Amino acid sequence: MGLAYGACDDASSACANRIGVVIGPEGKVQEYHANVDAKNFPVEVCARI
Repeated sequence: MGLAYGACDDASSACANRIGVVIGPEGKVQEYHANVDAKNFPVEVCARI
């Protein structure tokens, strides 16, 4: 799944990169962020919405 969503470079990656996805009320992707700080990203998104 990580490969399908761009969270890793190939199927043999030991771990996924931290990505951020904001899903809108209709269930569609509104924002995609290729590299995020997992601790701060939720706070940043909540401050914008």
